[in-house]
Amino acid sequence: MDKLLIPDIPLQARVGCTEQERSHPQTIHVDLELSCCLKHAARVDSIAEAIDYVAVKMAVAEVATCKKYHLIETIAAAIAASLLEQFSIESVRVRVKKPSALAEHGVPWAGVEIVRNRSG
Repeated sequence: MDKLLIPDIPLQARVGCTEQERSHPQTIHVDLELSCCLKHAARVDSIAEAIDYVAVKMAVAEVATCKKYHLIETIAAAIAASLLEQFSIESVRVRVKKPSALAEHGVPWAGVEIVRNRSG
């Protein structure tokens, strides 16, 4: 299976365990790996046959910013479900990184990574 990779998408999300933490947007970063067949798009060399990177990024941003979340795990799962629904992909790996999670401890980020398949 071919892969489309979009790393380190910076987004502003209202996420955190406390209401105070969710009261203002925080930076998160999303890495995507979409498993799909790129053979036809490559053969015909047409954007009309390919997955639109901008549309993928916009779909991710819509999920991350549409509401407040307690957990980045929930954001990752919602992104995966949205991408599987909207695009012709077989599976998706989503990594959500939260730089502020452990910043006071000198850790650059904490994150989660999930993999979801079209078949369930």
